[in-house]
Amino acid sequence: KHFLMVFANLGVPKSIKTDNGPAYVSKQLRSFFQEWGIKHHTGIPHSPTGQSIIERTHQT
Repeated sequence: KHFLMVFANLGVPKSIKTDNGPAYVSKQLRSFFQEWGIKHHTGIPHSPTGQSIIERTHQT
């Protein structure tokens, strides 16, 4: 649902990078990304180094 709202405002991305958290590696999300033609790249979960851009945005 949140992805659809973002896509409506910003357009559909070619790829998305997330960590390997349970919410981001589910079959449902993988299927959703495939339907939209989005490549999904994952990093190390809870790793500030692997997710430096996201962590910087969150100021953690």
